Amino acid sequence: MKVSEAIEIIVGTYGDIESVARTLPVDAAEVAGATAEADTAEAVALGLLKKYNPYTAPKATTKV
Repeated sequence: MKVSEAIEIIVGTYGDIESVARTLPVDAAEVAGATAEADTAEAVALGLLKKYNPYTAPKATTKV
């Protein structure tokens, strides 16, 4: 699922947005790179997605 679709679902829900955000299958790397205008419903939704889908960059490996 794309981040934009997940944001639309969260913003449009009448239920618990924390529960909705927790269960949406999104790519953590895509969430980490997403932005939203401050003080908007979209920013709140994106913040929840970032909370439940933290991104950790892969460590670079070196061959010996």
